[in-house]
Parts: sequence; structure tokens; C-alpha cells
Amino acid sequence: MHWRGHEIVLAVMVCAASLLLAGCMPAGERASTERTEPEMSQDQQLSAFVLRADAWGAEIISEIPSEDVVAVSTNGGGVRRASNQSHEWPKYYVWDQIVELSADGPRTPVDVAEDLDAWLKKQGWERNEEQELPPGRHTFERDYFRQGFHLVVEVYTDPPPHAQKITLMIVTPETDPEAN
Repeated sequence: MHWRGHEIVLAVMVCAASLLLAGCMPAGERASTERTEPEMSQDQQLSAFVLRADAWGAEIISEIPSEDVVAVSTNGGGVRRASNQSHEWPKYYVWDQIVELSADGPRTPVDVAEDLDAWLKKQGWERNEEQELPPGRHTFERDYFRQGFHLVVEVYTDPPPHAQKITLMIVTPETDPEAN
């Protein structure tokens, strides 16, 4: 009888280990040799990236008070190949718009960038000052990252009568070449 108890305990342990190895434990804790198939094709990935970048871009622009905005350009970005060779895939997407501010408005592009900085951080964007280029004569840039996406806020610093503008650019991750 005593031995039978050990057999039951051993059987339960084997069963539990089998369940864990079969995928019941979180993905991050599974054996590193496990190969998972991508859930989406590259086309589907790219479509999802485009939707997310477009939505985030619209949200960012909506944070700039409309009374400060003179014009917003159309998206100057688009889908790009990740390779400069003749490979069709992988690809990524660039969302790129320019916001022109009122030249006689109370807020400069620097003021707007400061407000955006605080709001972007609350939205989960992390600023990477180490990656930012030194300020130029007429502009400076701020770099932010969120879930593999890269946001560049380029701020034009020339006073009026020069155009008062900010360029916003979101670059998505590349599609996964292992996708179906």
C-alpha cells in the first residue's frame, strides 16, 4: 500500500509536467527550443501596423489644440521595403505628417513639443535621449519608442515669419519574414 501512494504521486507529477510542457505555462516560460508559428501573414502584420500607426498619429495630432493649428499635411509616408535588394519582404510602414502652427499664436513649436512630451510619456511612449541627434540650427528632434514603433518629433525653431511647424513620423516594426 505504501508503494502505491508513491506511484500516485509520481503519476500526478508526470501528468503535471506533461501539461506544463504542452503549453499550459506562460509562453515566456516555455522551453526555448519550442518553435511557434507566426499568427499572421506578413500582409496581415503590415495591415495591423498601418492601422496602429495611423491611429496613434491621429491621436497625437488631436492633442495639439485646434486653435494653434493652421494646417495638417497629408501622410507623406507609406509602405517601404526593409531591404534595398530586390526582396519583396519584409516591409514596414512610415506615417509622416507636418503640423503647421499659427505664426501669431501664443504657443511656439517648442511649447507644443513640451506639451506633447508629457502626454506621450503618459500614453506609454518612452523617450530615448541617447539616440537623439544634437539640435541643429533650425530644428531639433525627439525620439520615442512604444511596442516596437519609433516616433520622431521634429521641432522647427526659426521664429516667424518662418513657418511654425512640427513634423511627426512613426516608423513601424518590420514584418516577420518567418510569417506564412
